Amino acid sequence: MQTLDGPWKLAIDPLNHGRKEHWFTAVQAAALDARVPGVIQQLFPDYHGVAWYWTTFRAHRTASANERYLLRCGAVDYLADVWLNGVPVGGHEGGDTPFTLDLTAAIHPGGDNLLAVRVLNPTHEPIDGLALDETPHRNKTIRNYQPGRGYNYGGIIAPVEFVVVSAVRIIDLFLQPDVATGHIHITLTIRNDREVAVTGRLVATAEPASSGDLLASAMLDATFAPGDTTYTLTLAINSPRLWELHDPYLYRVTANLDARDANGDPFTHRHTARCGFRDFRVVDGFFRLNDRRIFLRSTHTGNHFPMGMDRAHELDFMRRDLVYAKASGFNMVRFICGMALAEQLDFCDELGLMVYEESQTSWLLADSPRLAEHFDRATREMVLRDRNHPSLTIWGLLNETRDGPVFRHAVATLPLVRSLDDTRLVLLSSGRWDAQPAIGSVANPGSAEWEHRWGSERLGAEPVSSTWDPLHPAYLDGAGDAHLYPQVPHTPETSAFIRAIGHDTKPVFLSEYGIGSLFNAIREYRMFEQHSSVSNPEATLIGSMAERLAADWERFGMDGVYAFPEDMLLASQRLHARQRLLGFDLIRSNPRFCGYNLTGMLDHAITGEGVWTFWREWKPQIVDTLTDGWAPLRWCLFCNPLHGYAGRTFTVEAVLANEDVLKPGDYPARLRIIGPQGVVWDKPSTVHIPQPAAGQDGPLAVPVLRADVSFSGPSGTYELAATLECGGAPAGGRLQFHVTDATTLLHLHQPVTLWGIEPHIAHWLEAQGVACQQFDAEAEAHHGVILVGEPEAQSANVDAWSTLARRIARGSAAVFLTPAAFRRGDDPVGWLPLANKGRCYAFNDWLYHKECVSKAHPIFAGLPSAGVMDWDYYGPVIPHALFDGQDTPDDVAAAAFAVGYSQPGGYASGILAGSYHFGAGRFFLNTLRILEHIDQHPAADRLLLNLISTASQATSASPILLPPDFDTWLANIGFL
Repeated sequence: MQTLDGPWKLAIDPLNHGRKEHWFTAVQAAALDARVPGVIQQLFPDYHGVAWYWTTFRAHRTASANERYLLRCGAVDYLADVWLNGVPVGGHEGGDTPFTLDLTAAIHPGGDNLLAVRVLNPTHEPIDGLALDETPHRNKTIRNYQPGRGYNYGGIIAPVEFVVVSAVRIIDLFLQPDVATGHIHITLTIRNDREVAVTGRLVATAEPASSGDLLASAMLDATFAPGDTTYTLTLAINSPRLWELHDPYLYRVTANLDARDANGDPFTHRHTARCGFRDFRVVDGFFRLNDRRIFLRSTHTGNHFPMGMDRAHELDFMRRDLVYAKASGFNMVRFICGMALAEQLDFCDELGLMVYEESQTSWLLADSPRLAEHFDRATREMVLRDRNHPSLTIWGLLNETRDGPVFRHAVATLPLVRSLDDTRLVLLSSGRWDAQPAIGSVANPGSAEWEHRWGSERLGAEPVSSTWDPLHPAYLDGAGDAHLYPQVPHTPETSAFIRAIGHDTKPVFLSEYGIGSLFNAIREYRMFEQHSSVSNPEATLIGSMAERLAADWERFGMDGVYAFPEDMLLASQRLHARQRLLGFDLIRSNPRFCGYNLTGMLDHAITGEGVWTFWREWKPQIVDTLTDGWAPLRWCLFCNPLHGYAGRTFTVEAVLANEDVLKPGDYPARLRIIGPQGVVWDKPSTVHIPQPAAGQDGPLAVPVLRADVSFSGPSGTYELAATLECGGAPAGGRLQFHVTDATTLLHLHQPVTLWGIEPHIAHWLEAQGVACQQFDAEAEAHHGVILVGEPEAQSANVDAWSTLARRIARGSAAVFLTPAAFRRGDDPVGWLPLANKGRCYAFNDWLYHKECVSKAHPIFAGLPSAGVMDWDYYGPVIPHALFDGQDTPDDVAAAAFAVGYSQPGGYASGILAGSYHFGAGRFFLNTLRILEHIDQHPAADRLLLNLISTASQATSASPILLPPDFDTWLANIGFL
């Protein structure tokens, strides 16, 4: 084998004139040095379309009359046409899979050979009849490249080899180990490039992959006709050792061909492959490996490596991904919408890490006249390349695909898959966005039918609504292969919903769910700088996000919050680990989930969705979280609320997730709550593991205790703790929550004016010593603090708002407690007393979200501040509304930042709380959800009192005269 990797020449062909102008006969003068493997965009970042590669090589040895010269390409994305010395030698369509071309007729055996490869990287507009959206492309795009979408790269992306081989040779060796019999069924495909048949013998042997001990052999005498022919052999292994997650035992099968033609000329060839005995299927809705139930612990990767890396670094990152996954408790990796590298599958075979693989046709493929051709080719070539790997246990056909031509074709593709591989589980469509429960999600090994194993799937079932519940995006009712991306922070209702999925249906595979962090654009860009690779599109996007964050950080005056803006991004990553733990608690406490695929493995697609970063560094504290979350035996603890008042009720709950670790029986347990002054609650309990019915498995989670707890105690952080006193060693068992002593709240002796404030809030304020009076635009002005909620439409007229503006300008301070106060008809900011009103909008916080960052500001007195606002502490007070586009407030108290967010540019920011000078007075903006949670959430109560206190410091001692041009002010802000 002779490698052709290394420096090639590369030129772009934007007019697609290269073939007509015979570029395949000589290197173009404009060609630049390019690395192979690599992508076009490393040299031409904004280019897509046709490009040409050239390299010159000499054959290291001359083939005999009975041999052939072959070119092996690992992958060219997307379409390749190849010439050698100006002679066309073939091509290949498909960006993920290898191909081999015969160079014999065109080669100069003793001299230089010019190899030219024309590559078509499709665009949104068709070139040679190929358009990006209509070809297998994962989620690559040109027009709307942003975090969460793939950059439309193309090129020679995998190694290129030149080989000399026998003219009669083995071109495929398919191994099918049978756990039940111990047999390895072998299918060999022989290619005879001669014009006449030859006779000979095939011999197959099996041995352990780690040694040379012969275990079995078989042979077959045959006549090999010209062209391709197939033959079968069987090897019998006595008491085969199974491929297990903890013991990934591999066998090596070697096939030897020895033949001669009529003249006695010899033809010899050897082909080896590894395999393993294992059986993986779904039984009664649960996954079983080698007839043992397992909880599927998966994560998905887009196999995204920083653009500009060389092959060696990519392979190192590949190994890190898989070692990290195995070490932190995953038992499967899903290669989402694109195939694994061949090296990755070899490594998974050895590590004992299962693989769920999809082709690039599985997502966002548009309908076209060539739909079936594209889908079938990608599926066929994926299966043919990877079907010997024991680690590969699932073929996936689709991801998040609505009902339509693509979905219906995938349903009909099962016979094709079964014609190529009858030994693996096949999953139809991750997420089941097709809403067709009459079609099953699963085809078990040996099955040629879609089976109804999960969720509400059953024969004859009516379609369900394909519209998501706004509270539970991506989830369709009754889905057995389900995706779920609810709003964050999760509400108690969302948590209860997740814990109840599948309780009235068959088991459910939660194939996507997760809560990410912000993307650390600053460090990730510095890593590109460190590797001298900042001119590519990925680095450009990341650098832009980092620059915008730094600019807003300075504009909002956040320098005193952290030493550097990057520290805020690191804080987001640390807090994200705790939210991941919440997700594990919700999922592992639900015994109807048969498995969980965590979104996502790494910060691929320039997002913060991973548990490690784009440059393969662990996020802070995540290793402990994953080790805990995936433990086969672990506590799932809950407390509602996570922040409440001493003396009120806290509901605590303990569930034990048990992946068949504890045997049936009773086990003593104890739960405690400990706080600043020691243990405040102590409760013994019993864990009961039920005896399952014959032939069945027990539940994957058992409830242990649920209790309403009330205790007096000082403000502080408390911890719910659980322990098993004998019989097992569960992971986890600790949950922190927060308690506030209501007597520590401010007691104000402060008059305020109320406009649009609910009566129950007024009563609560009065209980805190606040003297309340109602806003009256026609009455004598009350000077001081004015609290504005949601004024009734009939009172919120121009006269009333003009009166309010005059009072502020004369020295009062208005606190707008909700952005809803500013709604003027259809304009959400119509009453905002600024000339540049900007906008106020609802930010979608889900997998990708913003972080709310507060200063050490008086409105946060007595609350955690100067940092990212902790979701557990602030909970439902965390807002989703942002002010954006206005002039920067004179005083910013809290702002929001989203980095690596799935929108154009990947970055967003906005104001949560701040104030503006307005004449002699001041007004305060606020989006924190205070009004909705008064007398329910301690943080909301303290924020309201702090806002009143802070606003009182901003009022003048007595009303000030209005400036003579005040009506012009009012006109500028739309109040006249």
